Amino acid sequence: MSTQNQQNGPASTLAEGVPRIKVSLTPMFATWVYLCEDGPKHLNQRLEELAHQLMQDNSNAIQRTNHGGWHYAFDLFKVEEPVVAEFRDQMEQHVQAFLNHFRSDGNKKKDSFCLKGWINVNRAGDHNVLHCHPGSFVSATYYVKVPTDIKGGEIVFRDPRGPAVAMYETPGIELPWVGSGMGVPFSPATGHLLLFPAWLEHRVERFEGSGERISIAFNACNP
Repeated sequence: MSTQNQQNGPASTLAEGVPRIKVSLTPMFATWVYLCEDGPKHLNQRLEELAHQLMQDNSNAIQRTNHGGWHYAFDLFKVEEPVVAEFRDQMEQHVQAFLNHFRSDGNKKKDSFCLKGWINVNRAGDHNVLHCHPGSFVSATYYVKVPTDIKGGEIVFRDPRGPAVAMYETPGIELPWVGSGMGVPFSPATGHLLLFPAWLEHRVERFEGSGERISIAFNACNP
């Protein structure tokens, strides 16, 4: 028997004289996460200053998925500051690039959507519980500032395959398509940008370290 796929499938060895059968392996239902390690770092200082300015007004804070930490209560993109307009322009380009990645060269286009976002400020001991972002089609996190001595603080994406993650009772048989069921972590770093499907559940791990972990989360929605 021989196997073929786009990722060099495993080869099987059969006894001499047994006919070889051609099969293929097809990966299905992939979940795509967009990572840019070179986001608009030139805006970070002004974005950090804006975060601290907004934090001075207690009415700007709300608790949602944050356990501890500070969560901006309103739409960041409605704040009339030049740095917000510059940041929006950069993020719209990334969302459009993510969408166009899945289109053929002749079908790439400019989509109509709007961004709605908020600032998160976490300190040592803070975390965010498991959640997703209903009412939008793409969600994102941009890291304005991450402490150099941070331990933890990863964003962890939960395996979205429903009942597959519960299929662990298979004594003596390994199921490579199931995985650990614990999710896939991405470590934060200053200037990194993540885009992902809005339905993909995720959480933020508790971190230890000095200083603040400042991020901007946003959703791409219908206008």
